[in-house]
Amino acid sequence: MTELFDFSYFPQIVTERLRLRQLTHDDATFIAEIYSSPDVLRFLNDVPLETHEKAIEMIDWLNGRYEQQKAMEWGISLPESGELMGICGFYNWEREYRRADIGYALMPAYWGHGYATEAARALVAWCFDSLNLHRLQADCTDGNIGSERVLLKCGFKVEGLWRESCWEHERFVDIKQFGLLRREFEYE
Repeated sequence: MTELFDFSYFPQIVTERLRLRQLTHDDATFIAEIYSSPDVLRFLNDVPLETHEKAIEMIDWLNGRYEQQKAMEWGISLPESGELMGICGFYNWEREYRRADIGYALMPAYWGHGYATEAARALVAWCFDSLNLHRLQADCTDGNIGSERVLLKCGFKVEGLWRESCWEHERFVDIKQFGLLRREFEYE
């Protein structure tokens, strides 16, 4: 059995083009920006962050979930500049069942360059290795083609559609469900 990550430190994950790191209060401007972007929020059930203080609260909430050993959220940055381009992480970790959900969001200026796929693959590998997971899950609003492509490139399989299961932007939307088993994931 793999030894579980003990949460004694917040790990950085480095890929060929990216660095995933813990969010800090210095990232509040970026968090406010990404969670106020109409393009990003188009497929999320979140309200825009209206103030710097709300962004700080969100960072504290995300880091608090890490401190409670329930979830982890990384900032995705370019190593050269340190500039954040997105976020990714796991949540709904069920240790007994060895499964968790993942999610990610990228600023629109970085869409279409493979960054989301690169970050998601690194996140998936870290979760399988460090949390000894058997299964990862993800979902997205039906029609979020970019997110679907990322999941499929990472090896996730479409497992179903939850019809009109979420209320987003004053309407019910379908949610597409994806799953990936450890044995199906191809390490590079």
